[in-house]
Amino acid sequence: MKKDTLQKILDIGIALSKEKDTERLLEYILNAVMDITHCDGGTLYIKEEEKLEFKIMITKSRGIHQGGSGDAITMPPVPLVKENVCACGVLYRQLINIPNVYESSGYDFSGPKKYDAITGYATRSMMVVPMEDEKGTIIGVMQLINAMDEEGNVVGFRREYEQILLSVGSQAAICLMNMNYAKQIRNMLDSFVRVMSTAIDARSPYTANHTRNMVAYASQFIDWLNEQNLGWNFDEKEKYVFLMSAWLHDIGKLITPQEVMDKRDRLAENYTIIMDRLEKIRLLTKIQKLQGKISDEEAASRYEKIVKARQLVHDVNEIGVMTDELVDRVNELAGFRYEEEDGSVHPWITKEETEQLLIRKGTLTVKEREIMQQHVEMTRIMLEQMSFGEEYQNVVTFAAQHHERLNGSGYPKGLKAEEISREVRLLVIIDVFEALTARERPYKTPIPASKALEILYRMADDGEIDRDILELFEKSQAWVLDYPQEGDKGVC
Repeated sequence: MKKDTLQKILDIGIALSKEKDTERLLEYILNAVMDITHCDGGTLYIKEEEKLEFKIMITKSRGIHQGGSGDAITMPPVPLVKENVCACGVLYRQLINIPNVYESSGYDFSGPKKYDAITGYATRSMMVVPMEDEKGTIIGVMQLINAMDEEGNVVGFRREYEQILLSVGSQAAICLMNMNYAKQIRNMLDSFVRVMSTAIDARSPYTANHTRNMVAYASQFIDWLNEQNLGWNFDEKEKYVFLMSAWLHDIGKLITPQEVMDKRDRLAENYTIIMDRLEKIRLLTKIQKLQGKISDEEAASRYEKIVKARQLVHDVNEIGVMTDELVDRVNELAGFRYEEEDGSVHPWITKEETEQLLIRKGTLTVKEREIMQQHVEMTRIMLEQMSFGEEYQNVVTFAAQHHERLNGSGYPKGLKAEEISREVRLLVIIDVFEALTARERPYKTPIPASKALEILYRMADDGEIDRDILELFEKSQAWVLDYPQEGDKGVC
């Protein structure tokens, strides 16, 4: 064996272990075996059910290169029948070495002969090499045409190449099968991720499109970023990891109580309870007046207080942000007492109801907010139960930090800027932006993208989020999607 042939075989082995792209690997394998055998033409087929699909087709003397980095494949699949010599390599699981197709009667060469008649090409020697893995599974076949001697004359394929090419074909088959297994595992993981994401969003009508939109924004931003040559790029694996973290960032919400997730206003079911109690106080007042226990003036004054109390509870229950004046009025209401018919005295609004009404912003009490915030820690705990492997470990890190803030005001760990990666900073911005512009949330109405960006810039001024990344996100217009929201014509 010549030294350069040995080196090519070693190079193939290295490529098989390093190359992760199937098309590039197939192209490399075919070119390598064509170099080893000094042949003019080669075709690599992959077995798909009962057919052989053309993957790479090369004829050096004609400048033909289809598949891989070449032109698109124009040939139809080859049926797995014994009339096709390339199919025989699969059907009989053997290498076929034919010195001259025009002098061989063992196979049907009508195809090559027809090709020769149309193109003027002269097919002579042929070698068919099955690609069989260690389990006996044939995944494809290589068909080599017209071996050449040093003077460029067509000769038969040398016998010494047969075992070499069978070995190369076997290694390639094993590698390709492993790549297929890896793809199947990745596809299964992708499916699982989407199922989990769908389950999370389906739990609440208020977050139905949250994850889906975040992934879409993230994908479009990364594609835009990669086109800008700004020194920050995502390769295919990095993009996959980041998008997976977006898909899974809220998986911890699977254990968040529904009544907390869907709390649309401050009081929830307590709103009706308060209104019923105020009506009861009105009726008790009427009875006390009829019994002569209170004067008409006292009754009228109490009726007026009841009307104002009803309006205050109604207004505060759905307001976005509490003012100091409203806080004072709620505290005043909390001091009112009424007397039951048995003489017992009770507050107009309970301690729990008062706490709910005094929520400064949003709809959750301190305790409810703590419960809601636990979803991030549960995200980490749940994802750490999955075997992502070192290559995808950042999925857990990114997803578990999507509520951290640069100034340490985030949760669950209160990380500071130097502890938060660029990827997490980006995920935070996308998460907040989507929440602000979402069509339905229990605590707010949607706002346009321009207003959401204003809020994000204020957060950047307060040191919560990364201003540089926010500026990139604004330039990218990544939130402008091609698909419409339910019941809407667009996202912005």
